[in-house]
Amino acid sequence: HSISNGEIWSLPTMRNMGKLIENEEVSKVARIILVLQMLMCIVVGMMIEYMGGAMSKLSSLGSSIGFESSHQKKSNMSVQMLHAFDQPSVSKRNIIEEIVPDSLKPQCDLEFLQFNVTKSMLKKSRPVIGNSQRLHIFLKKLHSKQCTSVLFMGGSVTAGHNSRGRLNASFPKFFMDWLNERYPCENADRTRGSHLTKRTQQNNAQTHFVSWSQISQIETLDLVIMEFNVNDSFIDKMPHAMEDKGPEGSTKDYISVWYNEILLRRLLLMRKPDPVAIVTFNADYIGRTWAPKSIGDPEKYRKTLFRRNQEPLKFWLSSLYEIPMFSASVWMLPLAGKKGADWQFNKTNPYSSINFHADRCCHPHREGHLILSLVLVYCLVQEEKNLLSFHREDTLDVEQDFTANPDPTLRDPIYLSEDEEALYVRHDSNSKLIDFTDPSAEKEWNKHVVQNDGWTWFADNREKDKFGLIADGVSGGQHISLQITGGKLGLVEITYVISYENFGLALVWVDDNRDGGATRSHCGNRLTKKSCKNFHRGVQCLVGTWKEPASVPTVTILQNRIEDETTKFLHICLTPISELRKGEENKFKLLGTRVY
Repeated sequence: HSISNGEIWSLPTMRNMGKLIENEEVSKVARIILVLQMLMCIVVGMMIEYMGGAMSKLSSLGSSIGFESSHQKKSNMSVQMLHAFDQPSVSKRNIIEEIVPDSLKPQCDLEFLQFNVTKSMLKKSRPVIGNSQRLHIFLKKLHSKQCTSVLFMGGSVTAGHNSRGRLNASFPKFFMDWLNERYPCENADRTRGSHLTKRTQQNNAQTHFVSWSQISQIETLDLVIMEFNVNDSFIDKMPHAMEDKGPEGSTKDYISVWYNEILLRRLLLMRKPDPVAIVTFNADYIGRTWAPKSIGDPEKYRKTLFRRNQEPLKFWLSSLYEIPMFSASVWMLPLAGKKGADWQFNKTNPYSSINFHADRCCHPHREGHLILSLVLVYCLVQEEKNLLSFHREDTLDVEQDFTANPDPTLRDPIYLSEDEEALYVRHDSNSKLIDFTDPSAEKEWNKHVVQNDGWTWFADNREKDKFGLIADGVSGGQHISLQITGGKLGLVEITYVISYENFGLALVWVDDNRDGGATRSHCGNRLTKKSCKNFHRGVQCLVGTWKEPASVPTVTILQNRIEDETTKFLHICLTPISELRKGEENKFKLLGTRVY
């Protein structure tokens, strides 16, 4: 009984055994057995004490040379875990102490964050680990004090819209401040340098696909952060598909993954001059799709698959292409609504969508952008720890990033046909782009303008950074003629803005006349839905208005084709104010044209 209860070494147990031996009622045989048991206990006890002393000496020696036994590690770990439970939960201040340099800590003080960010929140921010080989290349450059370039591909969230400071109050700005402070770099002459921020003028996967030259012309590039979680949900058509994609091909979800796959494959093949590290970043979600009936339309959005949230699609593609994914929305969205829709839009809830967003859509306040930057910072620091503890034997040969090899190998496309892969990824065509969104490209696109009556090139947004060629006037009639040359496929695409108010309709056609010929007379006619569909072949109607409360780019490919190396004139004109538009103004914003 004593042995089974773990009491064999206790002094009271030994005394009880002695009394049994002295008891005359106990048989002689039983007394002999008890004596033998006592002798065995004494001998075993002495052996364990001796071995314990020897192990203690070995342990002391091991500690002196920085070695701990597995028993010590487990023991120390247990003590640390017990102490951890005695401490208050890890707070935002502990996180900042660990990952933010001293000079930047003041701007991350509690008063500048919307809510207390815990380590458990940030640990959820890496839903796809992916292959880290490219990130390790980037981190090694930081460790060697090499100055790097980081490209942010995103929309209005990335641009800091409504953040009370625009670009200076956005997560790219906060992240780059951190990067320059934590990893100071040196120029070739050993003077202090800086890591550079790169941006485009585009705002979703489709427009980055169309204006790819804004990326390909960047001379050096080390890290790309793709943030399309919100804006891709506004892409409503896919004119670039070269095959019938069936019923699924008309859905926003399919359109999104189709364009994103092209971008990922292009980036994986890119060398600037090294393989570029790629991160998909889900920074935000559309708030109004989760609003309760009192302020929103839950019936409408519960009939959509993901409530306009693109994160599951990005997760799917990132997983298959082994692209690391960092995410804030993966834990912020559940945190905001875990007590119901009413609570998600209650201002007393510090995690609510209505507190995080500056508007009904998706744009964080400045405080929210600080949290987004903490997500990026935390994930990169954790990957740095992995790099420093990494050993080659931890991976199998098949886990290599074959896309980073000198002769890169990509997996087969998921959504692209062979023709689409050849044209859009391998660039088996010489496309020619006229880009009106690039602030530095005015001299270049002006070469193509042969006639301009009433179109003006400027940025019409509040921040004065979204450029385009704009016609404005309730009477319409403004006309522009561009000289273009046909490409291998003879396709002509037009990129323009659609908005919910103040935008009108335009006509577009291609001919051999510099001034548009007789077709130009239609520019003075007021259009309806019916008349838009009834133009003779070769003239198309571009509708710049829709019901969704957002202003986004869209793309149309003309029905008529131009033969390879044949020069024609592309005409676009604004028509008079239409019944289809909402608002008092009547304008049309042209973003670019491409021939291939």
